[in-house]
Amino acid sequence: MGNDIPRVLLLGNGINRAFDSDSWDELLNSIDRRGERYDIGNCRCPETLKAILVTGDNLEDALFNKKEELANLGTVKPEKQMRLLGRLINIGFDEILTTNYSYELETAALGQDKVNERTLTAMRRHTADVKRCEQSLLLHTYNMIEQNSAKTRIWHIHGEAREPDSMLLGAYYYGNLLGKIIDLSKKREKERGSFLPNKQHPEINSWAEAFLAGEVYILGFGFGFAESDLWWLLNRKKREHGSVGRTFFYELKPKDGVNRAKIDLLKLMNVEVISRTVEGGDWESAYEWAVSDIEVRCKR
Repeated sequence: MGNDIPRVLLLGNGINRAFDSDSWDELLNSIDRRGERYDIGNCRCPETLKAILVTGDNLEDALFNKKEELANLGTVKPEKQMRLLGRLINIGFDEILTTNYSYELETAALGQDKVNERTLTAMRRHTADVKRCEQSLLLHTYNMIEQNSAKTRIWHIHGEAREPDSMLLGAYYYGNLLGKIIDLSKKREKERGSFLPNKQHPEINSWAEAFLAGEVYILGFGFGFAESDLWWLLNRKKREHGSVGRTFFYELKPKDGVNRAKIDLLKLMNVEVISRTVEGGDWESAYEWAVSDIEVRCKR
């Protein structure tokens, strides 16, 4: 990786949603232990607090019971979805960050219809910052894939389905992750004078450093206001004095679905917003266009 700016993909649930996977609200409804007392879509509180509300503050048990379903182990994916994900993987990103708990990226990388526990275990790695793979708050733990003799790290930044303790859903856990990122930034500043990799320490040893240093392409991720860890990193990236990569956010929305405040905030964080209106609910075509645009930009 050297001193070059790494190329990073941050992938959310959008492509999965285009092929009828559950939305965030549907996930919350599926773990509702309180008799559907709340209309989740219209509940006016942050997403991270909705999760606490619907489970009666029993998130750990609710997520454990959803482990297999969330992991989608053994589930055949639509061919178009696998092709889109395969195109993203083949672009040649140094790092792929995903907020998804499930393993569609690993499945696409293998070119198979499913990925099993043994295969996932063989992919698992950790950086030199920790002695073993983390069980929660996966800041230094990733899955390694190989494509055309090139290695790419897939970081499940909010946890993996096979490790229920790692899955971030509630505000308490988001706060813990943000605290861990802030502690890491202080450690890096003490070690090398900056959160960023430098000539003496060129390695990226966490997904937070990859996001901070890299040229980041954000696709299929709504960047909701509850995503405190990523908003903090955007703000930190803007404040860095070293050489950081650009950040591109793909805003694929229906004609009347744009959140102006969010877009303005992203722009204030030096994010380049690339917007496209989704006509007639054709999300598949919108993501085809976005992946093609990323391919072009990464060839420049």
